[in-house]
Amino acid sequence: MSTFLEKLDDVSALSETVRSILGPGAFAADRFCDDFADEHKRYEVFRIVHPRGTFVLKRFEKPQRFAAEKAILERFSPDLPVPRVLGCSGNSVLMEYVSGDDLKEMTDESVLAAATSLAAIMNAFPLGYGYDRTVAEKEIAYREDRLGALTNEPLLYAAYSRFLDRVKEMPLTLANGDLVPINCIYDGERVRIIDWEYGGFMPYALDIGRFLAHSGEASAFPYRMTPAQKTLFCDRLYEALSEKPEKAVFDRDVKLAVLDELIMVLFFYYKDPTVPRDETFRIYSAQAAVLAKELLG
Repeated sequence: MSTFLEKLDDVSALSETVRSILGPGAFAADRFCDDFADEHKRYEVFRIVHPRGTFVLKRFEKPQRFAAEKAILERFSPDLPVPRVLGCSGNSVLMEYVSGDDLKEMTDESVLAAATSLAAIMNAFPLGYGYDRTVAEKEIAYREDRLGALTNEPLLYAAYSRFLDRVKEMPLTLANGDLVPINCIYDGERVRIIDWEYGGFMPYALDIGRFLAHSGEASAFPYRMTPAQKTLFCDRLYEALSEKPEKAVFDRDVKLAVLDELIMVLFFYYKDPTVPRDETFRIYSAQAAVLAKELLG
């Protein structure tokens, strides 16, 4: 199921924040929710219907996450496919409301639109090495920690070591940090990319790998996307990039980044042998093995 709205009967907890940004006026609010992996998730994100219009209010428990998303969104020019910040109060951000559906169930058209939007953002921050590496180094450190869980998996250990060698040299761009299909909203013409609180300057292929790795045709995958659509996405993205490596390098970087995402899921199984090997493990480990052989081949 995609995200859905739950009516908020009592809006008093939001009143002060909404009033401080939008001024006086009665408003209605709906909370964004999602049934994901049999878990009912209720986000601190609300659709606000106010006399001045319809907006999204996002509240942050951690001040650093608020600061991160606000700073990144304010970097974007108005023509880029991201929500605009309209105001802030405390640890809350009010943004324009992006109408449309997320990409849990993809079509060829929405896949092409997603690739076009991601390319537009990457072109605004062209692939390069001169960006601040603070976020990139943290992301790389997280991944180095995963390698130890693969010591009894020689094939994956060898392939993931290749990824770690490459990711340290990969050019950076301004990345979302959580580019999954649920964070891509399609209005029938354009995809807007939302939720930038984990963003920053990162190796360029990481967002691409995250978008692709958790999509497939098996029920263990949270998002639906065919192999042909993955090829369509990558081809359109590469074609639209203004700064890019050779196609063979790009293709390998994307495969390495997909492997990284598969290993992220498998890490929780390998670090704790008591975790049951369920369908998710079987699907992800099979994909990782095939990809590892290809990368080492």
